Amino acid sequence: MLTADEVVSNAALELFGGVETAEAMTCNALLCLIGAPETAEQARGDPALAPAALEESLRLEPASAVVYRYAAAGVVLEGASIRRGDPVIVSIAGANRDPGIFPDPDHYDVRRPNASRHLSFARGPHFCLGAPLARLEGVAAVRAVLARLPGLRFAAAAPGASGFVFRRPEALKVRWG
Repeated sequence: MLTADEVVSNAALELFGGVETAEAMTCNALLCLIGAPETAEQARGDPALAPAALEESLRLEPASAVVYRYAAAGVVLEGASIRRGDPVIVSIAGANRDPGIFPDPDHYDVRRPNASRHLSFARGPHFCLGAPLARLEGVAAVRAVLARLPGLRFAAAAPGASGFVFRRPEALKVRWG
């Protein structure tokens, strides 16, 4: 059972964490789509591709690139000893580009059959409670932009996502029409 302080702390994390990551997720999805005009046209012509476009952008450019955890048990991993309780930084961005799981991992492919195997919402007991809502928001944003802003393109060179923990482009400067 959670204490009152733990409930407040978790509620704040969900509220504020969900705002930051939903914004980054949407920006990153648009970054991927605008950067792949042919793919954007396919998704515009087939709105059923919007969920796949979002999942692939979550894989390619997760809103949270790393997570911090503490080892639940001691283990030796690739020759490195990790003791129970040691802090561990896990690279979600790296895992999502594992070529053993995702062939041609740096390519944005909305028809990738296993794109939803990404770890952008984590797994297990740390799975993001807001993942279903985030997906609904992301798909709605992708569909709205594709339907209402045909011809959307970068106003200058394509930006890149930046940030160590929360990743997104600093700005998406675009032209329409």
